[in-house]
Amino acid sequence: MPFDNHSKATGLDWITEACPEVLAQRMSSAKLNLVTRDDRIFVFDRAGVPAAVHPSRATVFNVAEQVGADFVVLGNYAVEGTSFQVSAQLLDVKMLKLYAPVQISGPLADFVDVQTSLAWDLLRQMPNPPQVTRQQFVKSATPIPLNSFENYVRGIMSTSRQLKIRYFKEAIRLNPSYVLAELQLGKVYYNNHEYEQAALWLSKIPKDDRSSGQATFLLGMSEYYRSNLDKAYVAFGYLATRLPLTEVYNNLGVVDARRGRRAAAAEYFSKAVAADPKDPDYRFNMALALFKNNDNAGAARQLREELLLRPTDVEAKSLLEMINRGVIAPPSVSASTSNVLPPPIGQPRIPIERIKREYDEALYRQLEMEIENLNQQRMTKAEGGGGPH
Repeated sequence: MPFDNHSKATGLDWITEACPEVLAQRMSSAKLNLVTRDDRIFVFDRAGVPAAVHPSRATVFNVAEQVGADFVVLGNYAVEGTSFQVSAQLLDVKMLKLYAPVQISGPLADFVDVQTSLAWDLLRQMPNPPQVTRQQFVKSATPIPLNSFENYVRGIMSTSRQLKIRYFKEAIRLNPSYVLAELQLGKVYYNNHEYEQAALWLSKIPKDDRSSGQATFLLGMSEYYRSNLDKAYVAFGYLATRLPLTEVYNNLGVVDARRGRRAAAAEYFSKAVAADPKDPDYRFNMALALFKNNDNAGAARQLREELLLRPTDVEAKSLLEMINRGVIAPPSVSASTSNVLPPPIGQPRIPIERIKREYDEALYRQLEMEIENLNQQRMTKAEGGGGPH
């Protein structure tokens, strides 16, 4: 959660979001899945809690319980002159336990290191604590120049597109290898439909970075909207080798369909439907692919299933009516003309495939983590009941 400002000095509100931002970066690991700031704001907005309102602990607990969080980090800070003091405590959602506060102080210039030490203290109270000393933990953390970090935080807090761009570019100027600032800058351009600039910044994210999944997905979307279908396919294809996410398979199918590769598109849509048969868009795309591959009976079955999930889908109803009238899919055309030229006279307009614009790696990682934890518990039980070794 954002930290409460107990300072009397002005101009320090950026630290409210800076505290959880550093903690999220320092506490993130393969065994710990953290809710991002964007997700947190989204969840509280859905719960009817405005971002500017400081929620009560009861509200925080209720929302955390709804999203399945195990822990919440609460805290406050104070700045006096050049001295910085921060206090944080864990709220154990499942055990209904509030841990004793952890307090650390130091020079404001060492803000990042102070927060990194705080992260170590909090992790020590949780399952899978770090197996290194505090000094080793702080030393191993990637350095973040404070002036660059302040610009980054002001960028994520700003509601102005121009200010966001200015802050993120300044953060990158001060710290040229600042991956998170590059990602945020790419997202600003993407959200404003400036896909050329979005692709420029998103392509800078290293493939071994934890944020590369989201960056690569948005890069693929940017290239798709620019009609650079081959580049979009490369981006989505790389993602498919990392994580078997249904939205990635679906988008690979959409890109292949646009490229006239009908059989390949059908295979990708089939994977998406098999993984998530309750998603009406996957059913629709599968139906469209079968229709284009001259399997009208299979397409009709998929459309009937889709309409059970989304009865108001006008496009699905129209396509099913076409199939029932015996309409045959036209020959494959190139991607450059398929959505530009009108259909031949007497030929009804065929709808286009539906691309997925949202990328949810966090949900997959959480499921992956839960499966790993269950396997570890089974192994522990098996070892415990197996007698002496």
